[in-house]
Amino acid sequence: MNKGFLLLTSTGLTSPNIYEKFRGLVSDPKKQSVAIITTAAEGKENNKYSQLAKKQFESLGFVNVDFVDLETQPEKDFSPYGIIYVCGGNTFKLLKFAKKANFKLSIKKLLERNGIYIGVSAGSIIVGPSINIANEVEPDPNDVGLEDLTGFDITSLIVLPHYSPEMETETDNFEKKYRLIVERLDNSRAILIDNGEKTFIE
Repeated sequence: MNKGFLLLTSTGLTSPNIYEKFRGLVSDPKKQSVAIITTAAEGKENNKYSQLAKKQFESLGFVNVDFVDLETQPEKDFSPYGIIYVCGGNTFKLLKFAKKANFKLSIKKLLERNGIYIGVSAGSIIVGPSINIANEVEPDPNDVGLEDLTGFDITSLIVLPHYSPEMETETDNFEKKYRLIVERLDNSRAILIDNGEKTFIE
């Protein structure tokens, strides 16, 4: 990956430092369209966090902001969008319907045209090599019966959203079990990946 940006967060643009960093990445909001993926969110586009995300984009000057549900719109064409924002929720549900919709290809094409992918919680996890962390550390219920936990592998990072010190023992055990490093993201911390280089937004 040599174009575009991945912004991996726990709570999207809610933290002022993440909001400001994102604002600096966008030159002309009026010319950019945003897709907010609501697939994993309880209540979909009516979810308060989905609505908050739309308000945040509008406050930055974006006028074309659409809600998209991969579960009901698997054929959606994302080529008009310069920004894709993937809401949090159940990681298993999100990955199941994202795979059915071949969403990985849509993300890759977004990045190729210098777009911005914003992951929120589950949306940050699915672009990594695996969602196994959502199965073992503060696990989500696998209500959709997803068996293949392979992620999109767009980044090699394993992120743990909503991290708090109370989760450290569980996280440390996970790292030792699988011999890997977990990037711990509390609600005010994010990772920006630009041209393969990661920067922490604190």
